[in-house]
Amino acid sequence: MTKSPPIRYTKRMNDRAVSVRRPRLAAALMLAILCVLTSACSQAIGWGVVLWPPQASEIIPGSVVPVYFKSNITKSYGVGVPGSNAKEELELWRVDLFRSAREAKKAAQNLGQLASVYGISTRDGLILRTKATNLADQVYRLRLDQEIKLLQKVPGETVSTAGVALPGDWYLAMADDGTRGYVFSNQLMLWDSSKEPRPTIEAGKRTMDAQEADLFGTVWRPDYFRPMVESGRIDLYAYQPRYGIFTDVQRKQIRVERPGFSKSYTYTAISKNDEGLLVLEPSGAAFSFTNSGDLQFYPPQADLPPAAPGTEPVSFYVFQAQNTDVRDVIAAEERRRLGLLSKLVQQGEQFVSEQWGSLIITRSARVTWAGKEALVPARIPADAQDTGAIVMDLFLSDALAAFWDGGFTIRFDGESLPAVRFVYRYTDTSLELAFVPDAALKGSTVDAAGGLAVDLYFDRYR
Repeated sequence: MTKSPPIRYTKRMNDRAVSVRRPRLAAALMLAILCVLTSACSQAIGWGVVLWPPQASEIIPGSVVPVYFKSNITKSYGVGVPGSNAKEELELWRVDLFRSAREAKKAAQNLGQLASVYGISTRDGLILRTKATNLADQVYRLRLDQEIKLLQKVPGETVSTAGVALPGDWYLAMADDGTRGYVFSNQLMLWDSSKEPRPTIEAGKRTMDAQEADLFGTVWRPDYFRPMVESGRIDLYAYQPRYGIFTDVQRKQIRVERPGFSKSYTYTAISKNDEGLLVLEPSGAAFSFTNSGDLQFYPPQADLPPAAPGTEPVSFYVFQAQNTDVRDVIAAEERRRLGLLSKLVQQGEQFVSEQWGSLIITRSARVTWAGKEALVPARIPADAQDTGAIVMDLFLSDALAAFWDGGFTIRFDGESLPAVRFVYRYTDTSLELAFVPDAALKGSTVDAAGGLAVDLYFDRYR
């Protein structure tokens, strides 16, 4: 840190000369006046650890100092300068206050080697978060070349992109207004102020603008994720951690994953075209932001999938910023499905029909269906074996929910793993099924408009 010579003032108090060091005249006079009016400078009210002294301070980071008063007007502490009779006024956020010198010394020891270590942001928009995970809420956004004070190295969630863990550590840190949060060090330049002058970002290094910072610093998920969570209708084939936009600044790669689309783009530069799109060079893949904050991704023409029959061709995909932990949502949906299955079979696992055979559904989500020949191949594929797995993965439209209890898929064992879908309703003594054709499906929801086919009646065998 570059230090300017302090301005010294002397005030006679209790027959002792007290030297006040402060780079600003008004602050120094205020401190001297408070000392006189309150006798605050003669007895400490506590002890502090100075975390981040101002540039012109005589106090080094991590110092334990006596605290003589707290001013709610100037939001500051009056503290003693170690090794002298001088006093300084420091903003509250720069000091951690303790009741005793012993507590303060212990806190200073806990800072350890980080006492004089700062971080310098190497990109615009680097985020401090509420927890040591990239899914936690944001509390502060750093500017390029902005300093933060590192307070503690902490355990945190692995940060990865394209399935590869990024080098770095999680720190509890403090911004230059006192805001505290957790930051991953992958895009920080660490600086020990006790060993070297402050380093600067490389001259001529290209900086990120705010949109690039949002692209690289946000968790982006497909736009259908949020409606699924809000409606409680989670399709686990489409709602998976592998779907989203995953960026790697170090390797200059961006990977885009959605059902039916999986591409990775390596870029040498990012430019902004006349329409304001961020363009990855040389691939031509592009991104833009909507007024609502959504991210639109435009693949190169050669990467666009062919249009499905009767539908318009896709020209871009929409992603949204989301902090919801995908794994928590998946775990909750899996518990819901297990509950439905347990309820279905709690009065007995075997269902028998003279016409449709014997169906056994177990709590371990396995099925055995013997005597199903009457349904082959019109409803059940010919290569379906008698065994398979049951998944409680279907939701019902409001119209169907008035008459049926739910829906499930049976994936029979066999070379092609054929899948057959049903809606069901049951009593303590019976089970009724109806086939669900593809035309009746909208995503994972069964809609009566598509029509259902063939009711199957079974008696429950106990």
